[in-house]
Amino acid sequence: MSVPSMGQRPGTVTFVAFLTWLVAILDLLAGGVLLWASYNLDGVDTTLSEGDLRLYGLVTLAFGLLTAAVASGLNRGSQLARVIVIAVMALRLVVGGLVLISLGDLASWPAIIDLAISLVVILILTTRRASAFFRGFRG
Repeated sequence: MSVPSMGQRPGTVTFVAFLTWLVAILDLLAGGVLLWASYNLDGVDTTLSEGDLRLYGLVTLAFGLLTAAVASGLNRGSQLARVIVIAVMALRLVVGGLVLISLGDLASWPAIIDLAISLVVILILTTRRASAFFRGFRG
């Protein structure tokens, strides 16, 4: 198995960059929905207050923006972007686990999907081929 040169991005890195962009877009959409919902709670059955929903919405938007910023770095081969994405995805694993424990059936499928994507991203970014690609980055 050959190690890719800097000009030869492994397909798995491209796939991870796609997944990272997908996560960023979904976070931005979810954050927007949470903010919208915080101002439109009429008829919505929730135990969360308007302030809690706003806070969750803003935090989700912030994670979406951070994830989008580093997703483009993955395509360029930035080691810093790789480290940040791994850290963000590890945090998502923790948060996803907490969501599963605390909300149960209410958020089970979105949390399971989030856990799966986060785990796949971490596993791929820590492979030998991906590591070699990011080590070759010089700018």
